[in-house]
Amino acid sequence: MFYLLRRAVSGGCEGGSRKHLSLSTKTPYPVPACLSNATVPADLDLIQVQYVLRHGARYEVESGIDYIQRIYTELGDRVPHAWLKPDMVNKTKAAELSTSGYTTSAKLGQRMHQRYPELWSRLESNAQTIQFVSSEFQRTIATANAFRSAADPQNQTLPVKVIPLDSDSILAMKLTCPRWAAAKTTVQTQVANEISTFDAIYGAELQAHVSKGLLKHSAHELTPEQIQTMYRLCGYDVSLYNEHSHWCTLFDERTSALLELRSDIRYSRVYGPYGALINQHIACSLFSTIVKDIDQALRNPSTASSMFRFGHAETLMFVSNLLGLDQALGLTAPPITGNMTFEQSLHRGFRTTTLVPFSSNLGIELYVDQTSQAFFRLLLNERVVRLPGCTSGVCPLGVLRSKLADDVGCAYADICQV
Repeated sequence: MFYLLRRAVSGGCEGGSRKHLSLSTKTPYPVPACLSNATVPADLDLIQVQYVLRHGARYEVESGIDYIQRIYTELGDRVPHAWLKPDMVNKTKAAELSTSGYTTSAKLGQRMHQRYPELWSRLESNAQTIQFVSSEFQRTIATANAFRSAADPQNQTLPVKVIPLDSDSILAMKLTCPRWAAAKTTVQTQVANEISTFDAIYGAELQAHVSKGLLKHSAHELTPEQIQTMYRLCGYDVSLYNEHSHWCTLFDERTSALLELRSDIRYSRVYGPYGALINQHIACSLFSTIVKDIDQALRNPSTASSMFRFGHAETLMFVSNLLGLDQALGLTAPPITGNMTFEQSLHRGFRTTTLVPFSSNLGIELYVDQTSQAFFRLLLNERVVRLPGCTSGVCPLGVLRSKLADDVGCAYADICQV
């Protein structure tokens, strides 16, 4: 039986809740106020969606726990003992999905069910209409299962497929790409130099602001690493516990944005568009798979499979590089530097608070019109993003194909070879 899925999404909805503080990769998910902020023309039919998602809020990784304990000891009685949650230094929970991560993932799954009801209705005739894939980490598998259970309450879909780490070129690609690993080492000197420049310009301001919120003054100034760690703990407080009255009292909108900039100096080079050339192409295997699925859907819409792939913050950053999302999201294209003015920093396209909060997601909706011409719509964290070359949110598929032309069908092993 041949059928397409008629979509008419209500428009006029602005974005929803966004936290006051910019908390980089530890930002809680910015739940939208409604399901869509754009109207899809009535003469278009949805035949497939493909999403790449980051896991929900997780506990600190084991190496981070050691670092937090050291910094907390250094701070001593300058911060209340109750500020450090036991979970944050419990290594049995290291890197695992948190309770809030489960909840956010389930609610996201519920919204996807509401957004695409026709897709879920197709499960009655084909259990492979919607599929779930995860990298081989507890936090991504748990996220995928929480999402799937909420999106498919009747349990009609197949279990989550897990990609083994040693062969994952799709979601945990940094682990299977030696060239990226080598490049990560190469950029460290540049990262350190830019952060030193940042600290020379903004360090005194951050020192003065954060010190005012501590219990006691000390003859010893706070180090940049101590301030950055307290900022990181603020992110965990909000994302894991919805706690705003402890670590986060040390920061305001400006200081949190400055510390996001300090973090993004590193992220933009290690994972983002301002590092080694491999960062621009490491997601080629993922997009080759996505384009293959799109082509299959266009050939036979009745058997089209929609995919939800669960990975990591760096997965979304690598995807962003290939699509050029920094150009779509910001007004300034130059690399992020330590001597950027605060005003310049606010207009940059690469901002981890916006791009990769916990549970972040990027979706590609595939449409056809009555003449079988193909279109796509891109959503970042459930909000429409217009790529360069597109005149509206709904864009000819050829624009996406042109952007991906040099990477689709790549020889992943060759481009990752050192």
